[in-house]
Amino acid sequence: MTAIVDVDSHEMAPLELWGEVFGEEIARRVNEVGFEIHTRARANSLSVPGLTGDTTPITQETVWRLKGATAPSAIDLRRRPDVLDEMGITRQLVFPTFGLFALLLVNDPNAHVWLGFDPSRVDAGELGRMGVAAHNDWAAGITKSTSDRIRPVGIVLTDTSVESMVEQARSAIERGIRALMIPANIAPAGTSPANPELDPFWSLVAEADVPVTIHLGTDFGFLSSSAWSKGVEVFHPSDKSSIELPIEPYRATTIHFCAENMISTMVLGGVFERHPALRFGAIEFAAGWMGPLAERLDCWAESQFRSRLAGTLSMRPSEYIARNVRVTPFYFEPIARYFERHRDLWSVYCYATDYPHVEGGKDSRAVMEAALASLPGSAREQFFARNGELLLPE
Repeated sequence: MTAIVDVDSHEMAPLELWGEVFGEEIARRVNEVGFEIHTRARANSLSVPGLTGDTTPITQETVWRLKGATAPSAIDLRRRPDVLDEMGITRQLVFPTFGLFALLLVNDPNAHVWLGFDPSRVDAGELGRMGVAAHNDWAAGITKSTSDRIRPVGIVLTDTSVESMVEQARSAIERGIRALMIPANIAPAGTSPANPELDPFWSLVAEADVPVTIHLGTDFGFLSSSAWSKGVEVFHPSDKSSIELPIEPYRATTIHFCAENMISTMVLGGVFERHPALRFGAIEFAAGWMGPLAERLDCWAESQFRSRLAGTLSMRPSEYIARNVRVTPFYFEPIARYFERHRDLWSVYCYATDYPHVEGGKDSRAVMEAALASLPGSAREQFFARNGELLLPE
């Protein structure tokens, strides 16, 4: 098999080393607040007292089974190419962990609940924006100093104007960043993602061949109420929970709502028609929902809204999804079933390690190779390599 393309991994520097990695000023501000994040999870914890650096040896055992901040290159991305060599991976997107913490402060009204701080003591939005800027500085620095195989994802804040989104994206691209992420939980610039007013943003990234992604952890607050799981014992977050995902049954089975909403508006509103080269990824929202979504969009577009959409879409909605959109299943999903049921979406499903987060599972490559064993070799080649190239172009 051709070497793997990995569309989801992370940095995972612990709180104690944020000053060293992201800057002393943001670390000082965070420490002044007093976040209670050390109890949130075990391997996924943002706080690892006593950890002084990135020194774990790079072996098959450590890269495929060790999770959290002690995994090799969780902190020092200069070591990541050697990790990729050990894993047999060609190229890899690197999403934030620290940056997700910052985005929660900016976009989630319940951030004080998840992160354990007194909202009366801190301007969460201001601190979060400072953190996003620090992440983007880090991403630009790693991009310049590390192999092009390692592609840190820059963050574009969208609770602002279209002009600001364009300027943020342009700045990141000029600094060499080759992939971007936007929050999934809010309408960009206060309007529909399909509003033509946003075309300057979509046009800029499409022409630059820079993918735009949404990622788990930016979906908090999408539902207007957080009470749907309140008071139910089986919905209590497990000790494997993280700032991305308070792992429990209700949240796990609804995490795709944001992604479905975003993609539905973009497809039906003609974003991919107007920008056929646009590359879009919905990362770590699971993948079982994508086939039914494509079927549903085709049904409505072809039966009830054919005439209304005639001037907007020249293809079936599912064809835009197959061409422009990529999603990642969790390691435990029945991925072979998705391929068998939705042959027109073979191009959509991508392999992702989520390294070194717990949700990525142990030995995920072997687990997914076994899950796909009944499929043709071409399907396995697409899943592990070719499909991900949309988000990791050469």
